[in-house]
Amino acid sequence: MSPRPTVETERRRQILEAAMTCFAQKGYHLTTMDDIAAELPFSKGLLYYYFKTKRELFLTILENWMDNSIQAWEALLSIDEDTTTLIHTCLNFGVQLLTQSTDLARVEFEFYGELGRDPVISDAFKTLFTEFRAQIKAILETGISKGEIRPLDTDALAAVVLGIYEGLAMQAMVEPDGFDWPVVAETLYDVVIRGISPPR
Repeated sequence: MSPRPTVETERRRQILEAAMTCFAQKGYHLTTMDDIAAELPFSKGLLYYYFKTKRELFLTILENWMDNSIQAWEALLSIDEDTTTLIHTCLNFGVQLLTQSTDLARVEFEFYGELGRDPVISDAFKTLFTEFRAQIKAILETGISKGEIRPLDTDALAAVVLGIYEGLAMQAMVEPDGFDWPVVAETLYDVVIRGISPPR
């Protein structure tokens, strides 16, 4: 039985959820601390006790999202499968995430809007993309060592795969019902595997 959250932990969770709702609905720049306070079951003073500024809230949501993303992918990559099956599993998982139209997905694009403006957010995304490319590269290099993938520049290929995924994420945000996303996942898998498989 997991321990009950402390009052402080629960209040922080409530504040972060309220902030995410506001950022998703109004955007980062139009949201005010008063907007966030209005979503909470306690006083504005307690909001400021836990988070002094809107930016602090925004960066905390970003940090939590990045930590959870990396942990989810690390768990997925720990599965003992051959390279092509693991790639298939990862692509299906990634495309499934695209179809979940949540506040977090909308806030993710608020983060993107700050790239180039906020050095902290830019550095955080550089770290995240570096981590994701390293994970993709590790899969590819394992496949090459087993003869399941033809020798390729794994740094370049990891950047291409991540770039395709980010492009799909943007389309899913604009047109969540515009495509049959399971078919997109299978098509992407087919294109990737045909491109990286050794000649027969």
